[in-house]
Amino acid sequence: MSEHEAQIEAVANESLESFAMISGTARDHLEAARAPSIQIADNSWTNPNADQYRRRIDQENAETHRLLIEEPAIARVRVTDEDGATTDYYICRTSPVPLTNKGIKLASYRSPVGRLASLPVGSDHTIFRDGRPVTVEVVESARFQPRVVDGEWDAHNAVVAGSDYGPLSIESFRRWLERIQPDVDASVLDALLEEEKAAAISRAGLHRSVITRMDLRDQPLLDQYQDEIFRLPLNSRLLLLGAPGTGKTTTLIKRLGQKLDIAFLEEDERRAIGATSPSRESDYARDWIMFTPTELLKLYVKEAFNREEIPAPDDRISTWSDYREELARNTFPILRSTSNSSSYVLKDNALTLRPGSQDDAITWFEDFDQWQRAAFWDEMRSSAAALSEQAAPDVAQVGARLSSAIGPQGSESTQVFVSLLPIAEDIRAMVEARKAATDTELKKSLNLQVNRDRGFLDSFGAFIEGLSDVPDDADDQEEDEEETNQPRVGRAAAMNHYLRVLRTQARARARRRNVPKASRTGRIIDWLAGRMPADPDLQRIGESLVVQSALRWFVNPVRRYVDGVPQRYRRFRRIRQAEGLWFAPHGHAVTDLHPLEADLILLAMMRSSDELVRRARRLDTPENPAQRILTRMSELYRTQVLVDEATDFSPIQLACMSMLARPVSRSFFACGDFNQRVTAWGTRSLEQMKWVLPDIDNRYVSIAYRQSKKLHALARQLVALGGDSAAEVALSDFADNEGVSPVLGTGMSDLAETARWLANRIIEIEETVRELPSIAVLVNSEADVRPIADALGEVLLDNNIRVIPCPDGQVRGREGAVRVFNVEHIKGLEFEAVFFVGVDTLAANLPDLFDKYLYVGATRAASYLGLTCAQFLPDRVKHLEPLFEQKW
Repeated sequence: MSEHEAQIEAVANESLESFAMISGTARDHLEAARAPSIQIADNSWTNPNADQYRRRIDQENAETHRLLIEEPAIARVRVTDEDGATTDYYICRTSPVPLTNKGIKLASYRSPVGRLASLPVGSDHTIFRDGRPVTVEVVESARFQPRVVDGEWDAHNAVVAGSDYGPLSIESFRRWLERIQPDVDASVLDALLEEEKAAAISRAGLHRSVITRMDLRDQPLLDQYQDEIFRLPLNSRLLLLGAPGTGKTTTLIKRLGQKLDIAFLEEDERRAIGATSPSRESDYARDWIMFTPTELLKLYVKEAFNREEIPAPDDRISTWSDYREELARNTFPILRSTSNSSSYVLKDNALTLRPGSQDDAITWFEDFDQWQRAAFWDEMRSSAAALSEQAAPDVAQVGARLSSAIGPQGSESTQVFVSLLPIAEDIRAMVEARKAATDTELKKSLNLQVNRDRGFLDSFGAFIEGLSDVPDDADDQEEDEEETNQPRVGRAAAMNHYLRVLRTQARARARRRNVPKASRTGRIIDWLAGRMPADPDLQRIGESLVVQSALRWFVNPVRRYVDGVPQRYRRFRRIRQAEGLWFAPHGHAVTDLHPLEADLILLAMMRSSDELVRRARRLDTPENPAQRILTRMSELYRTQVLVDEATDFSPIQLACMSMLARPVSRSFFACGDFNQRVTAWGTRSLEQMKWVLPDIDNRYVSIAYRQSKKLHALARQLVALGGDSAAEVALSDFADNEGVSPVLGTGMSDLAETARWLANRIIEIEETVRELPSIAVLVNSEADVRPIADALGEVLLDNNIRVIPCPDGQVRGREGAVRVFNVEHIKGLEFEAVFFVGVDTLAANLPDLFDKYLYVGATRAASYLGLTCAQFLPDRVKHLEPLFEQKW
C-alpha cells in the first residue's frame, strides 16, 4: 500500500466513524426534545409571543437534528496552524450539534470556519480561536455525500486530496476500504482483475456524476471563488456573471441561506436589520424575495431552496410578470380594478410601441420620468398661482403662502411636501366647506330629475352599461375625491356617474372649454340634454370646482406626486405619439397598456415613493394623509432582493426590483450571463446594469462544472455567432470528462422520421449510461410540444421509455422520462442530454435571437447534444458541421 493510499484509508475510516457519532448525537438530541418532561413554560395566554418564539426555536432545532441524522457532514478538512498543531474539522450543511465529548470539531458551512471546505490544499486562511485570529494551512481535504447502505455509513462520490496527492474521485469509501488486496504471488489474471476493480472505485481527477433527475444539481460546497462571493456583506449590491454551468444560481441560493441565518451575521448587520427581538428574527426569515424569468425556472429552484432549509413559498419566489400584475393592479393604481378609477388594461400583445422602443428602454424611461416630474411641479405652481389670483381674500392669501413654500422653478425637492404641512389643515377646511356647497347644488339637480322620473337612475344606469366598450376620457382627471371602493353597478353607481359628469361639464364651462362630443363623457352629456342644471348655474358651480381642484392639490400633494403618475403617462404618451417617438401611431386603444409600459410607470412610482421614505420621514405621521403612500412602499421592502437570469429582464424591470431592497441595506444580488439573454428587451451590458445600480459590484465565476470538454468547446463557438466575446471560462484543471461529439440529423421534414431518429439516439444514450438519464427535447413552439411527444412516445413504447409533453413549461410526471419543451422555457435548467428539433426552422422564426437560443439550449446539455433540421443546418452555423457526428 502506497503512502497516499494509507492516508486515504485513514481519512475514510475516520470519516465513517464520525458520521456515526454525529448522526447518533443528533438522534439523541431529537429524542430528548421529544421526551415528556416537567418544565416551566411561558404561559401562552399571558405571553403568546414568547411561547410562539420558543415553539419556533424547538421546531428549527428538530429540523437541524433530522438533517444531521440523515447527512452528518459534507466535508472533512485537516489544517495546521503556525505552531504546527493539526486540527480536523468536519463541515455540515446545517447548524452543528455539541460534540465536545466526542473529540470531533463540527462547524456549519455558513460559519467562517466553513470556508475551509472550499479552499484547495495548500491555501492559507485566518480563523478565530478563543477570540483571537489564527492563520492555518489546509493540508488535507475531503468532500463527500454520506449515505447509510445496509445499515452502515458510507461516503459516495467523494473527492479527496492531500499535499502530495489528488484530487482523487472515490465512488464509495466502504467499497474502497473493502477492495481485495492481492497477495504477492497472486496470478497475473487475478492482479489484472483487481486492478480493473480498483480503477472502477477510484480515479484521478474530478468525476462528474450523471444527471438523472430534472432538478438543480445538489452542490453542498462551493469552490473557493464562489465561496468568497456568497460570504460578502449583507449590504452588498452584486452582479454575478459567468458562463452556463459555473454555479451562479447555486451561489445565489447559498448566499441567501447564509444571510438568513442570523447566527452568522456580523454585529453591524444584526443591528441594521433590527435583529434585537424574537419577533424580528422570525420576520427576518421571510424578509426576502427572488425573481426568475419563467415559471418553470421558479419551480426548478424551489427544490434547491428546500435542500438548504430555506422555506420558499410562492410569495417569496416569483416571476416578474406575476409580480408586476400584482403591483400594478392591487398595490399601485395603474390597472383597472374595483379599488381604483384607472382605465388601463394590461395586454401582453398590445400594439402601443414603435419598433425599437424596447431596445432603448433607459432613454425612453428617462424621457418620461423627466417629463412627468416637470409636469407635476409646473401644475403645482400653476395651481398655487391661480389661487393667489382669486377674488376671495382667504383663497388668495393661501395661494400666496403656497407659492412661497414651493419656490421658483429649479428648486424642486421632496422637502416641499414637508413645508406644506402647516398649511394643509387650513386648505382641507376650505375644500370641505366649498365641496359641501357644490354637492348640495349638484344633488339638488339629481333630486329634480328623480322626482320628474322615478326610473331616471335605472335608465341612466342602463345607458352607462351600454358604453362599457367606450374608453374613459383621457384628459379630465380632476376628481373631487379618491374614487376607491365606489359602486360599479346599480343605482348608486348611476348616481356617481351623473354627479361626475356634472362636475366635468361645470369645470368645462368655467374654463370656457367644450367636452369632446365623441368622448365617453361627451356622449353622456348628449344623452342628458335637458336634464342638467342651466348654464349659469353650471358656470357658478364650475368656478367653485376649479378653486376646489386647485386647493385639493395641496390637501395631499404626495398622493398626486406618486399616484398621479399613470395619468401623466397618458398625457406623455399622447404627446410623444404625435411627435413620432416611442409609441405606434395607431392600432391600439387609449386604455391598452403594454407590459413594458407598466414597468415604466411602476418604476417612476416606486422611485418617487422610495425617495419620500428616505428623505421626507416627517410625512410619516398618522394625521398626515401622505402616510398611506409611505406605508405602502415600506410594506414592499425586503431585506434581500435576488434575481436569477438577470439578463433576461430589462433595465427598467431590474430597477423596479432594486427599489424593493430595504434602504438600510439595499441588499441586491443578481446573477446571469449576457450571452444567454433570450428576450428582446433584456439587459445587454454592464453599462445598463450600472444605470440600474451605479454602485453595483460585478464579479465573475469562470470555472464550468456542467459540460463535457467537447460540448464546452462547441459552446464557445456558438457564443461567437452573435459577435459576442466568449466569457473567460474553463473546465476544472482536474476534470476527467472528455465526452462525446454532438450529433446531427438533416433532411428531417417528416414527423415520423424525426421521431425515429430521436428514439435511436435516446436508446444509444441509455445503453451507454446503463440507465435513462435526464433528457429534454426542445421544439420551436407550444403547438409542436404534443405532436412530437406523441410521435416519439409511440416509437419508444417497446423500450418502456415514457415521453412527457410539458406545455407552457409545466413539469409533471415521474423521473426516468423524456420531456418535451418549447425552447423558450429552457432557461436555467440542466439535463444530461438535450435535443433540438428543427434548428433551421428556429433560425427562420427567430432570426434575431436564434444564436442565443441555440447557445442556451446547447449549454443545458451536460454530455449529449443532438440537433435535427428539416433541411440543412442554417448558414450561420454551417461552418460548425464538422464538429457533429451522425450517431453516438
